[in-house]
Amino acid sequence: MKNEQKFIAESIRAFLGHYNAKKLNKLFESIDVRKLNTIIAGQNIAGYFYHLYLHKVFDSLNMPAYTIENWKRASGRNLIANELNNNEAIKIIKDLTKNKIDYIYIKGLSMRYRCYNDEYINSSVDIDLFIRKSDYTKVKNILLAMGYKIPLDYYVNKIAIKIPFEEFEKKEYEICFIKKLNALQFIVDLQWDFIGRDKASVFHRIYRFEPFYRFDILDEIEVEEYKIKVFPLETEFVNISFHYAFHHGFKGIKWLTDICLFIKKYESKIDFESIFKTADINLKKILGITLMLAYEFNYQRKMSKEQKKLFCVDRLLPFEYSFYKGMVFKLDGIISDRIALRIIKILMPYKMSDRLHVIKDSLKFMWRNNFNGKLA
Repeated sequence: MKNEQKFIAESIRAFLGHYNAKKLNKLFESIDVRKLNTIIAGQNIAGYFYHLYLHKVFDSLNMPAYTIENWKRASGRNLIANELNNNEAIKIIKDLTKNKIDYIYIKGLSMRYRCYNDEYINSSVDIDLFIRKSDYTKVKNILLAMGYKIPLDYYVNKIAIKIPFEEFEKKEYEICFIKKLNALQFIVDLQWDFIGRDKASVFHRIYRFEPFYRFDILDEIEVEEYKIKVFPLETEFVNISFHYAFHHGFKGIKWLTDICLFIKKYESKIDFESIFKTADINLKKILGITLMLAYEFNYQRKMSKEQKKLFCVDRLLPFEYSFYKGMVFKLDGIISDRIALRIIKILMPYKMSDRLHVIKDSLKFMWRNNFNGKLA
């Protein structure tokens, strides 16, 4: 880990309540501030650093004024973005409620309100809603009436779909909608499945989520005096852990900080016994690795042998945990990191037989998407 990354990690630990002034000062003497600024911007964590600055954590450091100003501006943008997104989300949810459509608000806003006291620290880019697949057309029509559009160019050019979009909608697990108002842009992601592959994929056999994703057991958070439905703590933990591993490949210190805060605040309230009874071994392993990363990063206790066995992380390969841990400062979109994500998906299953099934499934997926069109 580079010195700039070490300084960021130690600063985030200070944010989490483990302030070590001596260590922070020593690390600051060895960093290039320009490189530090680049990493902070790339990881989208300027709000955390502005929060630390406001709480005098950097008072003994000779932090450049322009760096602090950059943090302040980014925090201001977070504040505005969150207010706009909250208002837009409430409008959509009111329409869903009016039409008696079940929904669950997931990820961004839910985590912000559960874990953070200040709106400027981080921002929610998307409005992520979990719905029933059978309600998709109704929700789609509500969004279209509000001025949203499906970004067909994105699906054709980036996702490279090779079938009519109407057919793609029927098979897909998530559809994105965008609304532009002058300089403003709102993004709504509708989801009814979290694996990210069609039902024939081996991942649907390996990871069983159905017992967790229910509409009859929910929690609520209050946003600007309006109650919004969210997952219960147990499902929230399962969802953020799987999303961090399976979709981000353990990349992003912001995501890890979210998880650390969530565990620090709610670990004693989470019914782990119900999770053990419900989760399969492969899902338990993802939860176990997430806890190991959070405990280590947040200077909490190490998992006991009994805990490791319960969470199915008692048989990790010699290099496996270090590989996951080394991903935290990587960025999305880089080819080498996309390869790393494929490796993670292969390593994740608990049993070797399931890993071999993932390799076989991945090869089929790559062949179908990269070669079929060329051979036709």
